[in-house]
Amino acid sequence: MLVLALGLLSLAAGRTAACEQYPQPPLPTAVVQVQSAGASHAIMAELATTEEQRSCGLMGRQPLAAEQGMLFDMRPAGPAFFWMDNTPEPLDMLFADAAGVIVHIEHNAVPFSQRLRGTRKPVAAVLELAGGSAERLGVRIGDRIALPWKRGG
Repeated sequence: MLVLALGLLSLAAGRTAACEQYPQPPLPTAVVQVQSAGASHAIMAELATTEEQRSCGLMGRQPLAAEQGMLFDMRPAGPAFFWMDNTPEPLDMLFADAAGVIVHIEHNAVPFSQRLRGTRKPVAAVLELAGGSAERLGVRIGDRIALPWKRGG
């Protein structure tokens, strides 16, 4: 357990070092549908697809608008852990498996915290939203994110 914790801390520490442009410029976007509470909610999400983009995330960025987010491509699926280092606003994090099923939710992650948040379950994507969005949209574990890379294939 201690080895796993030390490994995760090393991974998290490496993420800050890999962020060469701080804050990173806006990334390409896609409309991502979050299907919850019997409705579909359109989120304009920046797509973090490279290691550097995932490492920088929303650090140093302005607050997200209500229907904005950042979608992290975590493929191949595996455990995923994030922290809020240098992130000035609370975030909700939706962790989804390869089919887009939400398997874990972190609510209102505390700004600037170095506490690791995530899951050991296999995750292919993480959608970060403004803090409180998951509750406002009625998002629950078992709901879905229509992953943009799943379209047409």
